[in-house]
Amino acid sequence: MIIDMRLRPPLPTWIKQAQFEIGNHYYPTRKGFLRPPSAEKRSLPLLLQEMDAAGISLGVVMGRQSVEPLGSIPNDEIAECIRQHPTRFVGWAGIDLAMPMDACLAEINRCVRQLKFKGVSIEPTISRDPSLIRADDRRLYPIYEECLKLDVPINITLSAALQMQGQRRYEDSTPNQICDVARDFPKLDIHIAHAGWPMVMDMIGVAFIFPNVWVSPDQYLIKQIPGALEYVTAANNYFEERTLFGSSYPSKPLAEMVQEYRGWNWKPGVLDAVFSKNALRLMRMA
Repeated sequence: MIIDMRLRPPLPTWIKQAQFEIGNHYYPTRKGFLRPPSAEKRSLPLLLQEMDAAGISLGVVMGRQSVEPLGSIPNDEIAECIRQHPTRFVGWAGIDLAMPMDACLAEINRCVRQLKFKGVSIEPTISRDPSLIRADDRRLYPIYEECLKLDVPINITLSAALQMQGQRRYEDSTPNQICDVARDFPKLDIHIAHAGWPMVMDMIGVAFIFPNVWVSPDQYLIKQIPGALEYVTAANNYFEERTLFGSSYPSKPLAEMVQEYRGWNWKPGVLDAVFSKNALRLMRMA
């Protein structure tokens, strides 16, 4: 069983965004990988076939409410995809941090209680509110408190490459901003999509110190990427229970990403945990 922690299906709004519309010149991490046929054709049935071929049982659809050209995906669109394919996808609620906090909390409750989403996803460094650029901004603390109350994990997406696409400062993508959040909310599970690349050692250091931080290198765990080996070393020795697989589809093809992960030298049992067991625990599905 493989669970993909970062899989963006070709939903009506998503196919209009940069992930589907823009080629390799915009996403240099696509270099050396062909575009998935399902992404080219914007075909959900074809995506399901590609998931089957790659051995991916479940795709986690991380909601997004961010600056252009990354865009905003309605949570109801994600919910409809899950309604049509309940055994193949689960959702995490994307929260627009430019909304008043009461509206953010209401949307979290709606998505978790009514839509049965498995987590909450925020992207402070590319928020539509230009004054809110760090995860440790105290204005976000009610969101963390609400996740604790509902017993769901939170995703915080961090990478300098993502940062630059939103025309934001490189240095604001540092994983160090997670420290205060992890310290102030020790019982909150914090999943870091893109694993703070290229600030790999900072990300590993934060997760080393705070056992409630989960690391998901997704598209950066390929041999072409400098620093990728460090994520594997950390998983093999320290984070075998807190490292997860993600393809970053449509930025990367599914079967090729599964093979990339299989190609690393994992200690016995670690890859099984990375591929599925850790994700099931994180989402309270085990």
